[in-house]
Amino acid sequence: MTDHTPTTRAYQLPDSAALSVASGQALEASEKALDRLGRVMAVVTAAGFRDVLADYDHDAPFDAAHAELSEGAGGDLSVTGRYWTVAGEERTLADAIGKFDADHAVFGINEWTNYLDASTWDVWHPLVTDLPDIDGRPAYRLDLVKAAALPLD
Repeated sequence: MTDHTPTTRAYQLPDSAALSVASGQALEASEKALDRLGRVMAVVTAAGFRDVLADYDHDAPFDAAHAELSEGAGGDLSVTGRYWTVAGEERTLADAIGKFDADHAVFGINEWTNYLDASTWDVWHPLVTDLPDIDGRPAYRLDLVKAAALPLD
């Protein structure tokens, strides 16, 4: 077999310094974006409970202080509909607004809560305490008051 040594480069690359700077900048931007995504989705989760319990009247009183989250097979979190009041009473959205409406509310809140996953763990994990597993999957109690207080920017 004959040795076929290349006579030209297959492609050109930026110099190593430029590539190093660009890599660092891209990683920093990605980390900042994931941090913001986690904060915003935690706030949206808290807002979702407010909206459901206050019938979308943002000035109306509501009593949710903590919400149950379960971790899916892919690592994303979902609200279950179970929550605790400021007084510590355990309730469900089904008890508060009826099963049919609660099922739709949980689905709607989870559209956003599902962004809380391993990539945003640094944001949401300090806001939760562990609960007993649900069907073999980790479960958490999210502090909605702390979530609502997170900065959006």
